[in-house]
Amino acid sequence: MARFVSRLRLFVPVFAVCLICFGALAQTDTNAPPAPQLTPTQRVDEARATLDRVDKALANGTLSDAQLADLRGQIDPIETHANEVVAQLTPILAGIKARLDQLGPKPADNAPAESAQVTAERAEQQKKLTDVDETLKRARLIAVQADQTADHIASRRRELFTSALFQRTNSLFDPNLWGAVARDLPRDGRGVEMLASDFWSNASYRLTGWWRAAFVATILLLIAIYVGATRLSRRVVAHEPSIADPTRFRKVRAALWVGMIVAVVPLASVTLFFALFNSFDLLGVRLEPLVHAVIVGVLRIALAAGLARALLQPSRPHWRLMDVSDSVAEKISRLAITVACVVSATRILEALSAVVGAMLPVSVFTRGLGALFVAVAMAAALYGILSEPDDADECLGPKVVARRDWYAPLRFAAWAAILVLIASVAVGYIALAAFLVDQIVWIACVGSVLYLVLVFIEEIIAVSFKPAAPLGRSLTASVGIKREALEQIGILLSGGLHVALFCIAALLVLAPWGVQSDDLASSVRAAFFGVTFGGVTISLSSVVFSLVLFALVYGATRGLQYWLDTRYLPHTNLDTGLRNSIKTSLGYVGFIIAVALALGYLGLSFEKLAIVAGALSVGIGFGLQSIVNNFVSGLILLWERAIRVGDWIVVGDEQGFVRRINVRSTEIETFDRAMMIVPNSNLITGVVKNWVRTDRVGRLKISLSVQSGADPDKVRDLLIGAAKAHDLVLSIPAPQVLLTSLEAAAYKYDLLAYVDDVETSQRVKSELLFEIHRRFKAASLSLGAPVAPTIVELADIERLGTFLSEPRRAGGKS
Repeated sequence: MARFVSRLRLFVPVFAVCLICFGALAQTDTNAPPAPQLTPTQRVDEARATLDRVDKALANGTLSDAQLADLRGQIDPIETHANEVVAQLTPILAGIKARLDQLGPKPADNAPAESAQVTAERAEQQKKLTDVDETLKRARLIAVQADQTADHIASRRRELFTSALFQRTNSLFDPNLWGAVARDLPRDGRGVEMLASDFWSNASYRLTGWWRAAFVATILLLIAIYVGATRLSRRVVAHEPSIADPTRFRKVRAALWVGMIVAVVPLASVTLFFALFNSFDLLGVRLEPLVHAVIVGVLRIALAAGLARALLQPSRPHWRLMDVSDSVAEKISRLAITVACVVSATRILEALSAVVGAMLPVSVFTRGLGALFVAVAMAAALYGILSEPDDADECLGPKVVARRDWYAPLRFAAWAAILVLIASVAVGYIALAAFLVDQIVWIACVGSVLYLVLVFIEEIIAVSFKPAAPLGRSLTASVGIKREALEQIGILLSGGLHVALFCIAALLVLAPWGVQSDDLASSVRAAFFGVTFGGVTISLSSVVFSLVLFALVYGATRGLQYWLDTRYLPHTNLDTGLRNSIKTSLGYVGFIIAVALALGYLGLSFEKLAIVAGALSVGIGFGLQSIVNNFVSGLILLWERAIRVGDWIVVGDEQGFVRRINVRSTEIETFDRAMMIVPNSNLITGVVKNWVRTDRVGRLKISLSVQSGADPDKVRDLLIGAAKAHDLVLSIPAPQVLLTSLEAAAYKYDLLAYVDDVETSQRVKSELLFEIHRRFKAASLSLGAPVAPTIVELADIERLGTFLSEPRRAGGKS
C-alpha cells in the first residue's frame, strides 16, 4: 500500500495545477455578466428562427454525417426551450381563465350596465388570454416540429451510414483488383518518394546551423527519456515477489496500474516526438492526416498491450484477474497486440494513400487485406485455444459445472465475426469488413475497460463497506448505520454503479453504428408519451428493433431479479415469501416497461393502446375471463401474502409446500415429490389450510388405547415423561394427556405436544411412539383391549371321545 501511495504522489502536482486552472475558469465565468432574460414570446421567436434555419439546411440533399450531427445538436435546445415555455405559460393561462370566469361574460344589451372598471379588466384579461394562448400554441407546434425534424435527421443519418457501409467494390480475390493495384503502385510509389523528398528538403531548409544541433540533441534526449521511462515502468509494474496469493483487490489494483503505465509511456513518447517536429515547423498541413493516423495507431497498440497485460498477466499467473490457463493468456495477448498492429498499419497506409493521392483500388486493396489478416489471426488464435487439453477430462466421475461458462458465447461471436469478415472480403463489401474490424477492436477495448472498472468498483466497495474498515466504522459511528446494513448499502451502491457503467458502455459500443444518446432519449419519451402523427408506419426493421429493445429491457429486468435474489435479498431479514413477492412483482413491472418501450419505438402511444384495449374488452370479458381472474388472483396472493413461497398448505385432499406463485397458477410440491398445479383463483375463492401462516409452531396428537386394568395416573406420567424427554418437544406449552373415554375393555388417552417447527411433527410423532412403546413394555402395560378367547365348536365330539377310548384290535386280538 505504501508503494501505491508513493506512486500516487507523483500525480498530486498535476492534479493541483488542473484544479487551479479550473478554478480560474470558474472565477472567470462567475465574473461574467449574466445573460439577458428573454420573454416567452422572444424565446419562441428565437426557437422558430433556429428551426427554420435547420429546415433550410436540411433541404440540401448532399449533407455529410458530421453536418447532420451538428444540425441534430441544434434541435434539442429548441425542443427544450419550447417545452419550458409551455410549462411556464400553462399555469398562467389557467389563472387568466379563472379570472375571466370570475368576471363573467359581457352583459347583454337589455341587461343592466356594468362598471367601466369591470369592462376594462375583462378586456385586459381577454387580451392577455389571446396573447398567452397564441404563444402557447406556437410553442407546442415548435416542440412537435422539432421532434419530427430530429426523427428526419436520424433517418437521413441511418441512410448515409447504410449506404456507405454496404457500398460494393471488387472482391479482394478478384484478379482485376490485383491488376489495378499492380498498375497503380509505381505511381503511388513515386508520390511517396516526392513526399519524402519534400519533407527532407523542408527539414534541410529549416534545420541549419545550431538549429540542427538543437534538434538532434532534443531527439537524443527524448530517446534517453523513453528508454529510462521504459525501464522505470518495468520496475514499477513488477509486483511484489513475496506475495504468493494476492487478494482480488490487490490484483485489480495492480492491473489498473500496469495497464496505465504500459499504455501511457509509448503514447507520451510519440506525442512528444511529433510535438518536437511541429515546434521546428517540419510538419505541414498536408502531413496532418498521416500524423494523426500514426498517433492513433500507437494509441491503439499501447492500449491493446496495456489491457492485455493488465487482464491476462502472461508472465505472472498468480496476479491474473481472468480465470484462464497460461497458454490461453499468452495466445490472447499475442492476438490482441497482433490485431492492433495490423489495424494500425492499415490505417496508416490509408492515410499515406490519401496524402499522396493514391487511386481507389490501392485503398480498397489495403483495407481488404488488413481485414483478411485480422480474420486469419483470430481464426488461428481461436483454433489454438480450442486445441488446448481440457483439465476436466482428467477428472474421475461426473463433471461438475460450478458456474456459467461465459466464454462459449464469446467464442461463438468470434467465429461468427471471422466468417462475416471473410465473406465480406470475398464478396466485395470491403467497407463493411473494415468497419467490422474497427468495431471488433473497439468492443474489445470497451469490454476490457468495463471489466476492469467493474471488478475494481466491486472490490473496493466490498473492502470499504466492511464493519472493520475505516469507512464502515465511520458510517456506523457517525450516521448510526447498523453493521448488517453496511453490506446491503454496499451491494446497492455496487449494483447502481454497475447499471450506470453498463449503460455508458452500451452507448459507447452503439455510437459508431449511428445510435446516439439523444436518439435513445427520444425513443424513451415516445414510449411513455407517444408521438402524434397522421398514421403509424410499421416496417420490418422497426419491428425487429422493437423486439431487440424488448429483449434488452426484459433481459436487464431478469438480471436485476437475479441480482436481487442472489446478492441483495439474502442479506436482508425478509422471509422467503416476501423475497419472492418482490422479485416477481419486479418481473411484472419490467415486462410492462419492456412492452411499453418496444411499442413506443413502433409509434404506438398509450392513447392508441387504450383504444385497442377498449376494442378487446369484449373478448377479454368472455374468452380471457379465467386468465384475467387467475392473474389478478396471483397479484392478490403476492401482496396479501396469505400464502407464501415455502408455506405448508392443504388444498382439498392434497397437501405440500408452495414452491412458486406464477402469473396463472401456483406450484405446490406434495410429500410424494409430485408437483401440483393449482389455479390462483382456487386459492383465493376456496378453503386453504396454512400450517405456517402466523408461526411455525405445530401441535401433534397421539391417540392410545390402554387396557382398563392400568392405572390412569401411571399412564399419564409415562406419556408426559416420554414427551418431555424429547428434545424437539416444547416445554411451553407443556405436553398434556387427556383421558377421552372409559370403556370396560380399555381406556382411551390423547397425548398433546408442541414442536417449534411444524415440519418436524411427523418425525417427532414417530419417535415418541417408539419411546412410548419402550416405556410401556418396561412397565408391563399393554396397549389396546384384552383379546377375547376364541371358541371352536366341533360336531359329534362325544362319538370322537368314545372312539378314542375303545381298545384297538388287530387281527381279532386285543
